[in-house]
Amino acid sequence: MNFPEWPSIISVSVVPVVIISACGLLSLAFYGRLAALVARLRTFQREMLREQEKWAKEGPGDRQQLLEVLRTQTLQITERARLIRRALQFFLTAVAILIVCSLTLVTSWFFRPAAFLAAVLFVAGLLSMLGGVISAMLELRESLEQVELEGRFVFHAVEPSLPDSHSDSEEIFTDASSH
Repeated sequence: MNFPEWPSIISVSVVPVVIISACGLLSLAFYGRLAALVARLRTFQREMLREQEKWAKEGPGDRQQLLEVLRTQTLQITERARLIRRALQFFLTAVAILIVCSLTLVTSWFFRPAAFLAAVLFVAGLLSMLGGVISAMLELRESLEQVELEGRFVFHAVEPSLPDSHSDSEEIFTDASSH
């Protein structure tokens, strides 16, 4: 039996490791984002409980609108957290598949048909990574909705004569960010 050179085996099996490293870095970033969203959710929930207690003691006043804003923000942030969780699941699945791909590449030096399986696993790992990136893009698209919702509520509470429509508040945010 003719054994291949070990440096060749190692260099071929390391190719997926570069993508594993990228998935690891993305996962690290998204674990941080998920932790921040969970902290925000807990803050909103505590604020909702405080406002609910005030409502019970002092009557509704303007609290109904604030509670509705907090409920909406909680639902939106929960959806974002689900998208991040999905992205993490894709990234971690890609890591697992690419680890198996690396092992299969080593096996292919001794059993040639394993090379086809390694190629399939490599493509599957890349597709899983793509799923994570798409989930991350969807979460990013929704990332400012809560801030805009809260901004509209605060602007309306501070100055009730300000326009209340969604498009008007976007203009306010755009004007404020361009200065």
